[in-house]
Amino acid sequence: MISVVIPTLGTREIELERLFQSLEAQTYQNFEAIVVSQDNHDLVKEILDRYDFPVKHVSLHRKGLSYSRNEGINYTNGNIVTFSDDDCWYEPNAFQEVNDFFENNNVGIVCYQIYDPVKKEYYKEYPTQEQNALRFRDLFRKSSIEIFLKLDVVEKKKVVFDEEFGLGAAYPSGEENIFLHMMYKQGYQISYVPKVVVYHAKPSMDTRLNYKAFLSKGPLFKRIFNTPIGFAMLTFLFIKKYSHLEKPFPFYFDSIKEMIKYKKSRRRP
Repeated sequence: MISVVIPTLGTREIELERLFQSLEAQTYQNFEAIVVSQDNHDLVKEILDRYDFPVKHVSLHRKGLSYSRNEGINYTNGNIVTFSDDDCWYEPNAFQEVNDFFENNNVGIVCYQIYDPVKKEYYKEYPTQEQNALRFRDLFRKSSIEIFLKLDVVEKKKVVFDEEFGLGAAYPSGEENIFLHMMYKQGYQISYVPKVVVYHAKPSMDTRLNYKAFLSKGPLFKRIFNTPIGFAMLTFLFIKKYSHLEKPFPFYFDSIKEMIKYKKSRRRP
């Protein structure tokens, strides 16, 4: 069985309908949805009542994407787990593809591709060749919704997102990078298959990094590596993205200060 953990604030009714319709249209029907609402619980329930696929509705009274995922996985029964956004939706054969992959490969984690069917563009640049084992550096370019886990291989208790990172947290991104690097360091094999399984609107061509996004890079690099390597990684990113920063040097120095100030929470791995 595949368990799909779906955190939502309940503010995207049209997008939720689209997502649920794509679940209902899956060719592989042995799945369950764990819908974790952080607000607008009645609206989410009202939408869910229109569908017949197996679902558990978990209502939380605290916001945070990583927190919602960590709570949601406690309710899963499937041996395969993925983490959806409420504004993405699935290719009809997605779950069949994932199930077939895990039946034929003794791998704990596999990553796929995201595609925007409206713009007819891939969400990002993807390698064209299948990769049996991703390298450490490859993991920075992976997004949560393209990741599937096999709990027969990966211990469920180790599937934990750092709640200081992700939307609604102190640092609004990078939670999937921290998670994948944690899995890599623990020896889990992470594969990549060049097939589209999930759809998501591609962001606009504006590639400028806003202040809060760049500020979080210092703590992110420190969290994954350590302060010296984190400083080197942040400096490299600063040079690479210099022209995309509204105020390059203030952004850079503030991110360094945030990196120095950051301390890993004892509550999370």
